Parts: sequence; C-alpha cells; structure tokens
Amino acid sequence: MFMMRHKAHLMLAQASTSASASNNVWFVDSGASNHMTSHEDWFRELHAPERPGYVETGDDTTHPIQHIGNVPFGNNGHQTYLKNVLHVPTITKNLISVGRIVKQGMQVRFNNEGCFIERGDQVVAHGRRCREENRP
Repeated sequence: MFMMRHKAHLMLAQASTSASASNNVWFVDSGASNHMTSHEDWFRELHAPERPGYVETGDDTTHPIQHIGNVPFGNNGHQTYLKNVLHVPTITKNLISVGRIVKQGMQVRFNNEGCFIERGDQVVAHGRRCREENRP
C-alpha cells in the first residue's frame, strides 16, 4: 500500500504515524473502482450524482455518495485534477484508484523508492510505501 499526503491541494509524500494524520493521506489502491474522499473542501468542482449511489467498503458497510467532482492533484509544480472523485462523507480513508488514474491518461509506477504517478515524462505525484505498523 502506498500513500500520499494531501496538503494545500497538493500531493506530497509523507508517512503517517497517527489515525488523525491519515485523514489527510491519499491511499493508492489498485482494487478501488473510484477515487473517493470525505473532504468536501478539497473539491474545486462539485455536483450531485445523477442518481443515488453507495460505496461498499471492505468491512461490508455501505456509505452514500453525496457529490461527484474534481480535486486538485499534483506536486513539483505539475498540478492536475483527479476527475470524477466521489465525495463520501462517512468514509475514513481517501482512495486513489489506479484504474481511474490510467483512464485519465496517467501512469502509475511502483519501485523501491515508492509510487510515482506520471503524465508523460513528468511526475505528477509521488508517495512512499506504508510501513507495516502504519497500515490502516
């Protein structure tokens, strides 16, 4: 699992050591079908979904989708947007969907130095591997 910190609408790599700090961390998840966050204030554009929807989490609970929109994303001066992010007020983790990133024309690369989200030859964001003791 890799994570990226959300700070001032930028993605900065930083390991989290507390539950409250992890609330500002994006987890890069190859199994997530959508990007999602509970932070309404992170959105630049926000609208209600066309029809009601829910997200089911790993603990078999369902959470209503309140909005859909775009969230500023990037670091190193290469800001872009996560598109069609689900605003789900009751979830506790912020997820970046690898599949959705790829559909947006970016690449996700993993190596010993971390996780890199790239558009062409530019690194849009990068993060570090979660240490075992910090895993959610």
